Amino acid sequence: MTFGIVFATIREYKLTGISDTNTLTRLLNDTFGDWLASQNVSHIEMLDENRLCLNVTGQLKEHNPTKGIQLFSRFLVVNLDEIQDEPETVGNAVESYISGAYTSEGDGAYVWIIPDGYMASLSATEQEWEQHGGGYFSHESICISNTADKDTLCLLEVLYEDTAIENVSCEFNVPAQRSVHYRLDKLKDSDSNPLIAKDAPVSYKITSRDARIVVQGSRILTSGEESMFASFGTVMAWCPTR
Repeated sequence: MTFGIVFATIREYKLTGISDTNTLTRLLNDTFGDWLASQNVSHIEMLDENRLCLNVTGQLKEHNPTKGIQLFSRFLVVNLDEIQDEPETVGNAVESYISGAYTSEGDGAYVWIIPDGYMASLSATEQEWEQHGGGYFSHESICISNTADKDTLCLLEVLYEDTAIENVSCEFNVPAQRSVHYRLDKLKDSDSNPLIAKDAPVSYKITSRDARIVVQGSRILTSGEESMFASFGTVMAWCPTR
């Protein structure tokens, strides 16, 4: 797959009589959306008959003029007439995102929600085992991946179902090109008490301030005599679309 195929498809659409820019934009994103995303292009749009805008998932750091291509802070504008014999120049321009002309804002989204959260209390036996460092008992975790080229500050908000319980929150950093993993039962408040209440249905909202992130939630539930039964669940968080 190449940008040459994208531009050839535009010509084919026009030959069949499709010239409306809105229609062309929709068809192109429907047809090539997944491939474009793999090339760090989040969206393409026909501006007019001969100009195509490509939104790049990053921000321009260095301006290197290219014939037939206008470089802007977060997008490229391609003159199809000027690059029709050299479509690879567009690929090269977008490739500069990977080689450093653009700085990556990361994959995923800025806001993630895990609607279903619940941490069960530990039995007396489990509490004793835990004090001595043994066992792997009921708890929940969140994992955050930051693929961006910059650190980001994240806010975790805990939203209780029971209105008698006050919602709580905490902040944490996720370094660039790194991941963090938090045992939610280990989080403490300012008085060193557990931040999140046990046996209380909750939802979690994770908001990243500086970069797009990917969030995953997981849960282990233990039950039965001496925790003989255990279940493990992993679920991707949900990111709202706007």
